Amino acid sequence: MHTANIKPAEILAAAPDAIALQMGAAPTSTTHPLAESLSARKIAYTIGAKLRKPSDTEGEMAVMARGLRSADFARLLANGAKNVTVAAFDAAAQEHLQFTAATAVEGFKEETLPSIDGDLDMQPLNEFAEIAHGAAFVAAGGASVQLTTFGRIVWASRHLIINDQLGALKTVFAAVGAHAAQKEAAIVAATLGSNPLMDDGAAMFSDANTTKTALDGAAMGVAMGLLRNQKSAAGNALNLRAAHLVVAPELEYAARKAVLDAGLSIKVAALAGLPAARWFVLPDAAFHPVVSVLRLAGTPTPLRLEHKVSFDTDGTGIRVTADLGAAFLRRTGIVRGGSDLA
Repeated sequence: MHTANIKPAEILAAAPDAIALQMGAAPTSTTHPLAESLSARKIAYTIGAKLRKPSDTEGEMAVMARGLRSADFARLLANGAKNVTVAAFDAAAQEHLQFTAATAVEGFKEETLPSIDGDLDMQPLNEFAEIAHGAAFVAAGGASVQLTTFGRIVWASRHLIINDQLGALKTVFAAVGAHAAQKEAAIVAATLGSNPLMDDGAAMFSDANTTKTALDGAAMGVAMGLLRNQKSAAGNALNLRAAHLVVAPELEYAARKAVLDAGLSIKVAALAGLPAARWFVLPDAAFHPVVSVLRLAGTPTPLRLEHKVSFDTDGTGIRVTADLGAAFLRRTGIVRGGSDLA
């Protein structure tokens, strides 16, 4: 479709979808009908002409350059890049997010996450008898946590826009999203590999949730038994079923073989950054969360993309930041294993 006779208002209306398509988004039923025919050059020129009517002596490139340096064009790029970056983060983070919960924190100051427990054991009920009251309460063993912000600035050069090569940015922003997920995975690994003092002054791991043996079928059996027999603060057996086996990369093959040979329905996740001999058994995080990633309250993703316009650089900058953190939520619901612990 020729765009020479399209009205500027129509071009600007289609611009967000057009930039998103050029950065790798798939068209949908709501995609603007003009989006696939618009170039980044045309959009930049239209924005430049809107900002100031071109003079008789002003060439096309000068008008386009004005558009490229504008906050409006930078915002379009940032929005298009966000879709790519968030999708890459979500895909790369799947392995560690399958065994972690997500906990909202209110800001960037250090705060303590309470460990929630309760006396919720159901009691026998005779006809017309009063139902016993249970209680959920804050138990000892919470953790101090704090979000950390990581970031990079990616510059889209004027040459990329003029040559209609925005598609090249898809690879760049996908890599940024994947790196953010890897950073979060490293934080989760560092948390698992640690043994911090919880808010009651006692260590996270003790003989009650540790087996000092190398990973094999027998060791997994011991860990699964320890998990089943752990008790709540009220003294009730938790009877937690092992759902996840998290291992150092060196143990991934042995872990998958052990699970397969035993016919267990346990998901295996390998996490770079764990000590070489270390492994962990955890229940389903939906029912009994133990390790949590941190999310800034009110934000659906830890990633934030903002545009940056600079007269010192021949292009448009997109600042990508990620607010990341991880913490233990409670002592129960995890068993740590490893021959290095003996």
